[in-house]
Amino acid sequence: MPMLIRGNRSPWGVWGRIILTGMLLIAGASCGGGGGSGPADEARVADGTPSGGVSSDPSDGGGDGAGPSVLPTFSATRPYSSDSPLNQPIPQDPAIDPDSDAMVRLLEASGDLVIQVRQYSSPVYVADESTPRRTVELPCGPWWELGVSRMTDVPIPDGAEPAQDVDGAENPVPPDATTCGEDADQDNNLIVLDLENRCEYDFWQFRWANGQAVASWAGAISLDGTGIYAGGLSTRGSGFAFLGGLIWPDELQAGRIEHALVFNYPYTRSGGPVSPATATDGVWDGTEPEIQDLAGPGAVPMPEGARLQLDPELDLDALGLTPYEKTIARALQEYGMFLVDTGGGDGIGLYAIDPRSVQGNPYEGVLPDEDFVPLPNIPTDRFRVLETGEMDLDWRTKATLLEGPCARFE
Repeated sequence: MPMLIRGNRSPWGVWGRIILTGMLLIAGASCGGGGGSGPADEARVADGTPSGGVSSDPSDGGGDGAGPSVLPTFSATRPYSSDSPLNQPIPQDPAIDPDSDAMVRLLEASGDLVIQVRQYSSPVYVADESTPRRTVELPCGPWWELGVSRMTDVPIPDGAEPAQDVDGAENPVPPDATTCGEDADQDNNLIVLDLENRCEYDFWQFRWANGQAVASWAGAISLDGTGIYAGGLSTRGSGFAFLGGLIWPDELQAGRIEHALVFNYPYTRSGGPVSPATATDGVWDGTEPEIQDLAGPGAVPMPEGARLQLDPELDLDALGLTPYEKTIARALQEYGMFLVDTGGGDGIGLYAIDPRSVQGNPYEGVLPDEDFVPLPNIPTDRFRVLETGEMDLDWRTKATLLEGPCARFE
C-alpha cells in the first residue's frame, strides 16, 4: 500500500494526561471466577514492578503461540444488545447533517478506502473456564494519573499475541513494562472474549514481559451492553469497544454483515464527540489551511461518533464490486459506519479481525492475503453523514473509569 493507515497513537490522543483520581466508580467484582493471577505475581520484583524485558512473543506468556483452529461465528458470539447503536439498522429517510457535503468532501480527499486486516486492527481470542486468569500491568494508568496501575483477574489464553503493527516499527511500543507508549507508532491491540460470562477485554499495546502480561492501557465491557464505554477511557479514541464494528471472516464467507462498521481517518474534529461516542482524540478545528488546500473552501472535519451511510439508492450491481466489496457496501447502505479513531497517514480504514487469531488464514478464498485490502470500487463520494447532533464539549469532565462485573482495577 502506498499509504500508512493506523489507529490512534493513544486512546485519548491530544488530551494527554487528565487527572481522574477520585472519579473511579467501584461497582463489584471482576468478570467470572478464577484462581489467582497466573504468572503475573511471579514476574513482579520486590518494588512491585515487572522484571525483565518486553516481548510480544506469545511463548513469553507460557504458550506456544498456536491459536485455535477456528473462530466462533459472529452470530454465535452476537456482540452487544439489540438496541446498541452498532446493531441498529439505519431507518428509512434518516435526517442528514447540514454539513454532510462539506464533511464528505474532506473524507473523499483524504485517501483510499481500505480494510485494515493484519495491521492496526486486533486478533480476537476466546477464553473459557480453563483459561489462566492474570494480572495485567497498565503503565499508562499512572502516567495519565488515573489512579490505577493494573487490571486483575483477567482471562488471557496461553499463546495469545497482539496485532503486529510493523509499519510503526521505527517508533515501537516501549521496550519495558513500566513506560506508557502514548507516543509510539504501534497499537498492537488484543481482544479476549469470555463468552461464558459475556465479557470483552480490550488491550492497547499488549506485550509479555517474562511471563507478565502488560498493556499500555486496557478496558473491559459487557458483551450484552451497548459496546460503548459510558465513561470513555476505552482503547479507542471515541469510547467505542474495540470489537464493535469489526468485520468477521464468517460474515464475508456468508456474504452478509448485519451490524454497523467502524472506521478511522486523519481529519477528525477537535472539541468533543457526538453521540454515541463518549470521548474523542480529534485534532482539527476546520480552520487549518491544510484542510482547505486538500478539499477546497468550506470543507470541514468530522466529529468522532458521526455515522455515515453509503447512498442506499446506489445500484451495487452496476459498480463492478468484488464479492467482499459488495458484502461490505451492502452493510454500509443498511447499517453504515461510525467514526471511532483518528488515523495516521492518509486514507480511510475499516477494521477486520486480525487472522492471527487462529491457525491458518480464516479469510482464504474470500479476501486477498494483504495487510491492507483496498476497496477501490466503493465510491467514497456517495457517502452521506447522518445528523450528528451537538458535540459534547464537556466530555473531559465526564471521563470516568468504570468497574463492574467484567473489570477490576488496582
